[in-house]
Amino acid sequence: MTREMVVTLLACSLACFAVVAAFGVVVQQDRSPMDGFDQWGRQAEDWADNHTILLTALRVVEVGFATVGMIAWTTLIVVAVVGRRRYRAAGFAIAVMVVTSVATTGLKLWLRRDRPEWQYTTDLLNTHSFPSGHASSSAALAGILGFLAWSLVGPGPRRTALTVLAIVVWVTVCFDRVLLGRHFPTDVVAGSFLGVGVLLLGIAVFDPARVRVRGRAKPGVDSSGRVAGGR
Repeated sequence: MTREMVVTLLACSLACFAVVAAFGVVVQQDRSPMDGFDQWGRQAEDWADNHTILLTALRVVEVGFATVGMIAWTTLIVVAVVGRRRYRAAGFAIAVMVVTSVATTGLKLWLRRDRPEWQYTTDLLNTHSFPSGHASSSAALAGILGFLAWSLVGPGPRRTALTVLAIVVWVTVCFDRVLLGRHFPTDVVAGSFLGVGVLLLGIAVFDPARVRVRGRAKPGVDSSGRVAGGR
């Protein structure tokens, strides 16, 4: 990875963190300029509350991508990557998910934003709301999956399927948090930026597409499906 790429990744990561910080400041105000956006969450939860089948599906998503679920999904990715002897990429995936979780928890404890008063009544959450842990971890997980797909998998149906899966998972989890009323929309947006910011930072630090062959580092798969730098 070139120095210019590292600088760009770090700059984009800092920009994401700046967005999270801005949201954190705004939502702490008594009359937040984002109140109108957050109130959309009440309407979304009211609508979902009238669809029993949808609520059941949303609960499945909620449980499947909670802490235990995220550990399981991350483990699957790590096992798959280690199976291809991409240990740097495995360390990258673990580090990004751990840092995202710790950063999310730290911000929750610092800002102490209450949950929406209209959240779905089954298994009410009393922990702090900002930023959304589901959103931050799903954004990080989706980013990891997408990055590894484009770095380590050659062009074709598998790469496309993994990319689409990553995007669908992230979007689904974000909507799940709003439709169940577990989070304000601003929590979800900030959580997503946090996850992406940590992801970009992890790429800059780990350069996870790089592999080592006979003691020498070499890049991952290029856009043609061949090892970059090879014949």
